[in-house]
Amino acid sequence: MSLFENEKRAKIVARIGRLTPDAPALWGRMNVNQMICHCTDGLRGCLGELGDFRDESNFLTRSALKWLVLYVLPIPKEVPTAKRVDQVDGTGTRPTDFETDRRTLIEFVEKVADRPADFEWSPHFKFGALSRAEWGALCHKHIDHHLRQFGV
Repeated sequence: MSLFENEKRAKIVARIGRLTPDAPALWGRMNVNQMICHCTDGLRGCLGELGDFRDESNFLTRSALKWLVLYVLPIPKEVPTAKRVDQVDGTGTRPTDFETDRRTLIEFVEKVADRPADFEWSPHFKFGALSRAEWGALCHKHIDHHLRQFGV
């Protein structure tokens, strides 16, 4: 599954559209609007719009762990995130208005999908360099994980 697949992307966008401002979290500490901003920050990060992340990757995270996370295992609940995309205790983008933030997330989903084949993707702070296909899979999986967190 990938954000570069039109049908999969359309389903993600439709699910984002079903979020409500009062949707309760099934796990975790973020509220729904913080989650929307967190997902947007993740997309901004892959586009290089958050600046450089401190490289925390190593051989294991760039190889076996990356493959497991991208293609085998579901994203576990309650996994700590990078401070730069942490809306609760870090410096992640703070929510403004629910509808505005939701529209921004949808715009970034489309912006990622519209990148040309030769686009230079930003490295991931744990997995290092990712190909277009790997970023498409990771972004889809990350957003899907958080939409499930809020019951959509």
